[in-house]
Amino acid sequence: MRSPGTGFKGAVAETKIEIHTGLAGFIMLDGVREAGATEITGFRSFSDEPVYLGLEALAQLGAFQIRRFTGFDRHIFLLKIADCRLSTGKSLKGRFVLTGKLLSRSNSAFFCRMKAEKGKTLVIEGDFLFASVDYDQKFKRETLRRHYERIFTCLLNDIKPG
Repeated sequence: MRSPGTGFKGAVAETKIEIHTGLAGFIMLDGVREAGATEITGFRSFSDEPVYLGLEALAQLGAFQIRRFTGFDRHIFLLKIADCRLSTGKSLKGRFVLTGKLLSRSNSAFFCRMKAEKGKTLVIEGDFLFASVDYDQKFKRETLRRHYERIFTCLLNDIKPG
């Protein structure tokens, strides 16, 4: 039996996956205004961009909150968005204040309420579940820890990460 995409019996073809977002960068945050023990506030200006980028910005803000909480010693990733409410059209325009509040946690899971507001209008709100795992061979501790600490410091000090 031949494996799809190969001429070798039993071999599995390695496929390189490239994702082209059309974005200039992957960091969806313009800055972090405050970062406390259980709350974080950031901001992002959108120029007629899809609503899912607002969700991505909230996920990034929440992940930075958890990374900071854990001393940047663990790999953090979004596991699930629950009970998400959107009160916007198809795109986001203008400056949004993004907030996150840690509601509960275990050793490896963090439950946060994340919000995006424009002025006094709540535009996105949801409960975000983040997971944390030890760094390993794939997610190398020193490389990622340094990377995320540097980006967080830049965002907190209004320096563009480069």
